[in-house]
Amino acid sequence: MTEEQDHSNVGGIMIIAECGPAGPKPVLYELLGAACGLNAKLMGIISVALIGSGCGGYSSSCIHHGAHQVFLIDHPGLWPLNEEVYTGLLHELVVDLEPEIVLMPSTIHSKSIAARLASRLGTGLTAECTNLDIDLPERTLLQIRPARECSLMATVICPQARPQMATVRPGALRSSIPDFQRSGIVVHRPVLFPVDLRTTVLETLADRAARHSFGEGGIIVAAGRGIGGKNGLELVRELSDVLGADIGATRPVVDMGWLDGSKQIGLTGKHVKGKIYFAVGISGAIQHTVGIRGMDTIIAVNPDKDAPIFKEAHYGIATDMFTALPLLIDKVKQTMKVSRW
Repeated sequence: MTEEQDHSNVGGIMIIAECGPAGPKPVLYELLGAACGLNAKLMGIISVALIGSGCGGYSSSCIHHGAHQVFLIDHPGLWPLNEEVYTGLLHELVVDLEPEIVLMPSTIHSKSIAARLASRLGTGLTAECTNLDIDLPERTLLQIRPARECSLMATVICPQARPQMATVRPGALRSSIPDFQRSGIVVHRPVLFPVDLRTTVLETLADRAARHSFGEGGIIVAAGRGIGGKNGLELVRELSDVLGADIGATRPVVDMGWLDGSKQIGLTGKHVKGKIYFAVGISGAIQHTVGIRGMDTIIAVNPDKDAPIFKEAHYGIATDMFTALPLLIDKVKQTMKVSRW
């Protein structure tokens, strides 16, 4: 890895990472995975803008995950995050590099910064994308996102203005696979704070809900409308308990008040990643399944053998949950007893 050198080739794809005290948000590596896929068609340069306080140590990780160059905007005064300051510094960088595409995570701060940045650049912005592609030979970014209350998927393009800008939902795309033999360039950018700063961050509050994410334990047991109500939910909870799993839900389950909105998975909820996903009483509508494609293994339990969920599942149990789940729970308990010996 070479430092303090600029790459002669501008343009390409730029990813703007959101960094906090614990480092970049993991969605950075999902954006790098997407950029690598897009760049297989564009054959350009992938850049990452690392902006924050103490974020320089992650430059190598960005390069290992696919970046050709990293632009480091690192200064103690960049935390806590001030959207006005970040927008100004990133605007200067984008103007200097003239990327074709700018990608950012769909987080609260990054969406706000993206909107400010797009306005300054005089270009369009598509928020909450769940997939991206390239249309050649025009090199047009196909920005795919849910529309009409998630009843359909829309493809948005920005045919004339540049850069083409999009924010991407965390968990919607697969992370890139690191190659620890890759080398790249790290460029340290100067940090100049505006003298006429209009906003000051007085205090930041930790997001308690963000401390634990779906799939952190590797397993999720999710409930759909087919669980029927309280009795079904008790079985879902019992399976979750014996597996040490998180509980998830489809939108109908949340709408009916059986589980709260923090458990919702899908287009209008969370995109999840992990090892095993139990889909219990879930029909398999696209609005839900688009949120579970980051799971390694999907196991569906549904009495309707023609339910769409079985097209997504790696394993299917086509029977009633009140028959299947007690057997699964007993099997897990037996296995746990054997493992203790």
